[in-house]
Amino acid sequence: MNEETKVKKPVGRYVAVASIVLFFALGYVLILVPKGQAASHEPAAKTEMKIDGTLEADETDVSSKLPGRIAKMYVDEGVQVKAGQVLAVLEAEELDAKHDQASAGVRASEVLVNQGEIAVNLEGRKAEDQVRQARAGVEASEAALGMASQKLAALVKGARPQEIKQAEQGVAAAQAQFDTAKKTYDRVVNLSNEGVLAQQKQDEAEMAYRSSDAQLTAAKARLDLVREGARKEEIIAAREQVRQAMAGVEAAKQTFQLAIDARSMVDIRSKDVEAARQKVAASEGTLREVEAYRKQTRIVSPISGTVTQRMSRAGEIVAPGYAIFSVTRTDRYWVEVYVDESKFAGHKIGETVQVELPALGKMLPGKIVRVLPSADFATKKATDENGTFDVRALQMRINLLENPPELATGLTARVHFGK
Repeated sequence: MNEETKVKKPVGRYVAVASIVLFFALGYVLILVPKGQAASHEPAAKTEMKIDGTLEADETDVSSKLPGRIAKMYVDEGVQVKAGQVLAVLEAEELDAKHDQASAGVRASEVLVNQGEIAVNLEGRKAEDQVRQARAGVEASEAALGMASQKLAALVKGARPQEIKQAEQGVAAAQAQFDTAKKTYDRVVNLSNEGVLAQQKQDEAEMAYRSSDAQLTAAKARLDLVREGARKEEIIAAREQVRQAMAGVEAAKQTFQLAIDARSMVDIRSKDVEAARQKVAASEGTLREVEAYRKQTRIVSPISGTVTQRMSRAGEIVAPGYAIFSVTRTDRYWVEVYVDESKFAGHKIGETVQVELPALGKMLPGKIVRVLPSADFATKKATDENGTFDVRALQMRINLLENPPELATGLTARVHFGK
């Protein structure tokens, strides 16, 4: 026996043992594993079944948000109503009185606003006129002060050289005119005495002589005044005029400032108008609140449907939240049934089923819209050869896809699954 033969014998034994173990394992699986578990990868078939339930629909209690006495009822049980339709009306005498009071408050506030706006406009125009007049007064007073100051300066300074020279020239001209008139008068007098000229010519010459003498005297007096300058009394009077002009300027400035202050009062009046507008807004808010309460006295249906119950009568007092009517929605019915989970195989949400209504002799389509586990009391227990297990009932909701007018809540509805 060589080395190669010695190595091959142990390997053959190992292969034989492994084959025996695999054979027994395969037999165990085929015998002990349930056939359902072995084929669990195949999709489950739908279970056909019929389960009875009751036709149901949404029911809404209609109540009042306000306490009050029912003044009138417009509908009774069995009446079809629309969403928003008035079903009953509460008495609203107190609310009507509050509404009138709030309306009067709004009108009174609006009057105050209008009066305030008129006052602001009038005071604004008046204030602007006063400001313009006061500004003009300041300008006039300052101009008068300037003229008085110039006059005082001229009196204090005295006549200018040009004025003195002009006065001297006036005296010289008056002197020349006087000399000529005097010579003419002397010749006329001599000729008149000799009887050569008439007395009238002498009178005319004398008049011209005396006139030139007066003009000469006046020219000399003016020259004396110019050379002498203003008198002390004139300077004192001019200074008084300057003082009065300065006081006038100060008074005009004060008047101007008062006009500016009066114009600022217009802004205060505007604030009063704005406060009045806020009162209008507050009054309007109160009015809207009362109108909202008045609207709540009209009891309206929140949904379209049938009045299935009337809990109150006209003349009764109802409390807030107390149900007055019950309205059942008639455009969407459904059925709720309970299905053992062992029979639920193959069914799912969205599946279409048939709903039989024995009382009406109708078969209507429906759709599974909800599947929920039921309460614990709906759980049952069973035992088979593989051991014990719990079976739960599933709550299933089926919405009808058609809602004919003869439907009513409480009718027996038989749901056909897998049909």
